[in-house]
Amino acid sequence: MLHVGLTGGIATGKTQVRERLAARGCRTLDLDQAARDAVAPGSEALAEIVAAFGERVLKNGALDRAALGALVFADAEARVRLNAIVHPRVRELERRWAAAQPKGAVLVTDAALLVETGAHLRFDRLVVVHCEPAVQLARLRARDGLDERSAQARIEAQMPVAEKRAFGHFLIDSSGAPEDTSRAADAVLEELRPLAARSSRGAVAPGHLLGGLVHGPRVGPRGLDPEGLLRLSAERGSLELEPLAARLEPKATGPWYDAARQAPPGGPASALAPALVAWALASRGVDADFLASAAASLARLTHVEAAPRAEACLLALLLQDVAVHRSLPRDLAERAQRHRGLAARWGESDPGDALAPVLEAARAHPDDPAAARAAASGGRGAEGALAGALVGAALGASDAALAELLERIRTRAP
Repeated sequence: MLHVGLTGGIATGKTQVRERLAARGCRTLDLDQAARDAVAPGSEALAEIVAAFGERVLKNGALDRAALGALVFADAEARVRLNAIVHPRVRELERRWAAAQPKGAVLVTDAALLVETGAHLRFDRLVVVHCEPAVQLARLRARDGLDERSAQARIEAQMPVAEKRAFGHFLIDSSGAPEDTSRAADAVLEELRPLAARSSRGAVAPGHLLGGLVHGPRVGPRGLDPEGLLRLSAERGSLELEPLAARLEPKATGPWYDAARQAPPGGPASALAPALVAWALASRGVDADFLASAAASLARLTHVEAAPRAEACLLALLLQDVAVHRSLPRDLAERAQRHRGLAARWGESDPGDALAPVLEAARAHPDDPAAARAAASGGRGAEGALAGALVGAALGASDAALAELLERIRTRAP
């Protein structure tokens, strides 16, 4: 089974793509409609929203989406409160729907704001539908009867489609005739079906799964840390970026993907890679393309520059190799070279040579995480911790060290 997210800007042709994929045998769900149903008049969710935000978010007994949007747009904590009300209900509906589908199916969840809400990492693959700006404007005006200024304002209120495309595993350009869009959707489906049939899940021993955390960095950029990331993803059953954005220090305002522009990172994006790899392997198994895309999305929370994001992708891919094979390969540098293309594709830059001292220290001390840490920058700073993470993932962690790690994660403050 493969769970695919389908998203795109307003009036870009997303609905046509969903309907085409459904006609070709995919199981599809309109998540935007499910979210509207969840907050219908008389629902528990609407009552909780009113309790949290007041009667000002109501209009004639129904949710006033414009009023609520104005409240939460510039307040990350308010968005987290809102999503804590709505998202669990929508996720549960989606979970039940997915569980009822046949094995080997391609499941497609259609939602306009998957990237904007930082929920796109719930899906194995993300398809982004886009079109030329002039085409989008004309379609929106024709569909909703808007004048040009009003239509343009609605488009500009969303995440720019050009920026959203960077998150897509597959892109569908719907600028042309409907039959051209259908052919493009068919072509994407031909690539998705083999992914649904494959099985990349395999048990990774807990010691190797978490060895990178035991011997790796304890702190990350902007107040985030690997253990906290792992706890949050376990609690929510997915890695969601809005709740992480709400934990950034200093606090961020606005959407999660703008948070990196508001303060310096204060640490490398790659420091979070050990936790990301543990979560990805436990939830999806070996999937290099998903892992690299997730590493890039996570790094966008804290880093504006592309090179550190690509570096985080590269380290994540190497940690996955090491944990799965339970050893530090002699050809670690060569493996890094083989992964550079995927890291550059998702990081939007060549990762450079920043990890070279880390790889050298790990290869020089494959049986001793502490010695690897000391060999990289004298054991101080990020390079030493990352070298320790690589060796730790290869050796695995002892039962005692795992128990201590899990107890810290279990008892840490929310």
